[in-house]
Formats: sequence, C-alpha cells, structure tokens
Amino acid sequence: MTRANKLAGKKIAVIGGSSGIGYGAAEILLEAGAHITIISSTQEKVDHAVQQLSSTGGNVQGSVGDVRDEAAFTDLLLALAPLDHIVFSSVDMIIRGSVADANLSDAAELLGVKFWGCFVVSKAIAKHDIVVPGGSLTLTSGAAALRPKKGASIGGALNGGLITATVALADELSAKRIRVNTVVPGLVKTPLWVKLGNSEERLNEIYDQAAQMLSVGFVASPEHVAEAYLYAVRADYANGSTIVIGTFFFFSI
Repeated sequence: MTRANKLAGKKIAVIGGSSGIGYGAAEILLEAGAHITIISSTQEKVDHAVQQLSSTGGNVQGSVGDVRDEAAFTDLLLALAPLDHIVFSSVDMIIRGSVADANLSDAAELLGVKFWGCFVVSKAIAKHDIVVPGGSLTLTSGAAALRPKKGASIGGALNGGLITATVALADELSAKRIRVNTVVPGLVKTPLWVKLGNSEERLNEIYDQAAQMLSVGFVASPEHVAEAYLYAVRADYANGSTIVIGTFFFFSI
C-alpha cells in the first residue's frame, strides 16, 4: 500500500452525507478509493446522494438513520460494522439572531442532532466493536465557536462544546485505538443558508461581501472544506485535533 491509495477499500460511513459539507466529505473520500455509506434521515435524501455519487464511479451505498433515535441508530451502526472510519456532519439548521428572539425549541432540535447526535455515535463506538482499531471518528464543529459574537451565541456555544468533546473523546477512545478529531469550517456555501429564508439574490450578495473580506478572496463550497476531512481520516498521528479551515464571517440575516 502506498500513501496515494491509503484509503482504498476502507469502509467509511458519512453521517449527514446527503448534502452540503457531509456530501463534499463523502465525495472526496470516495475519490480516494474508500467504500462509502451515506447515512441520512430520509430515503429520498439517501437515494439522491447515492445516485449522484455513483455517477462518478466508486463503491457507494446508503442507509436511512436518525441520530435522535439512539437505539435504532446504534443498531444501524452495528449492521454496518466493522467500519474503518466514521465522519459525522449531521446538521439540519443554522441558528442566528439575538437571544431575546431565539426559538429555543429550534435550538433544542439542533442540539439533538448535531451535539447529542455525536454522543449517540461516540457511545455506540465506545460500547461496541463498530470502528476497527486504528480507525477514526471525525466530527464537525463551526468557526462561531472560535469567534463568538452577538447573534451567534447559541450556535457558538454548541460548536464550542463539540471542540471540548473532541479532546475528551479522543482520550476516552484511545484505549480502543480510535482517533477523534473535529473539522471547524468557516463560512461555506451550503443549503442550510437557504433554510433561513434567504433568497438566492440575497445569498449572492452575502457571499460577494464576504469574499471581499476573506484573505482567500472567495467563499468556500463543500468541496473546498472536504480537504480537511480527508486529512482527518488519513492522518494517523492526528488525535484530539481541531482542524480549522476558513474564517468565521458573521452577517445579519
């Protein structure tokens, strides 16, 4: 085995891999020769992602799973085992706005997926032989954790908690020789911004404004951020690491 084909034939589950950043991660890992399983909450999302990824070749399949159902999701991971790596990028909304106007029910829903979801997966890995020794779990945080501002306090706290969890989980899973790292993306063009009610015209204005302020001169798409996931999965010496890619850019919705 050479470094070029290090991931060839490796079994990798990408949770939340049907769109956005998760899809970008699945795509780059598939290109590296891995056998990919997309996990998403609906059959429609899974089928669409598998169809798109399959069109480029490679070994890809899909499964339906919801991290809010711990027992069922654990059973799904057991059915897929043994896995070499798991990437967790499951998130179904972004929360922005003042605390005074916050919809805490929406916030609790986000925590249930992105925050508690990572512990559903981590608990399953710790309790069962799901990921092989030498494998990894890669989580997804967000740059709001590093530069918290008004209007992003809930999201910043959530993402900051994931960074803290990464360090502790890396220590806890070290006995099984399973690495845990987290990718911290900056501003990325994903469908989540549309869910906030932004028009395409408004989003283009935001991206153009951000591009002028970012040192790289553009706003990332998921394929740009995917490079960080490839590193996290491949880098055997990375454990408990926070992999920052991009810059936090706050804008009013």
